[in-house]
Amino acid sequence: MKRLALRIGAVALAAALAHSLRRRRAGSGDVVRAYFDAWSQGDGDAIRDLVTDDYLAHVHTLEGMEERDADELVDIVGGHAKAFAEVEYELQELLCHNGHAAVRATMRARHGETKREGEIDGIAILRLDGGRIAEEWSSWDYLGLASQLGLAKNA
Repeated sequence: MKRLALRIGAVALAAALAHSLRRRRAGSGDVVRAYFDAWSQGDGDAIRDLVTDDYLAHVHTLEGMEERDADELVDIVGGHAKAFAEVEYELQELLCHNGHAAVRATMRARHGETKREGEIDGIAILRLDGGRIAEEWSSWDYLGLASQLGLAKNA
């Protein structure tokens, strides 16, 4: 019984190590693509796995600059998934250098409440640490999206 427990522990440790090494070997571009794929799928668990425990985002919104931690990010991804369907991100440009990535992207989606399709352009600069996103600076055209969805009066 003791040998079985040791074998199970060794297998679990090996799996965790392999996962960590795969993540470290994944290039910055792969991490960024996975991040936007997780946003498309509304997958908060994947998002949480892609960001560091001390992740911090600086996001330019309609109200001004907001800072978000990893838990707030997961909540926002969940709210986004409830508000939008058929979400797709297109990464037009992705530049990676020295642990940083800059991306110009477009999100296309259908808004659940208005049933209208809309798209929003944005840029994000990401700092990676150990194969995970540690910090993000981003700006998106929220007013343009609100206008497309017929919500600009409220924006």
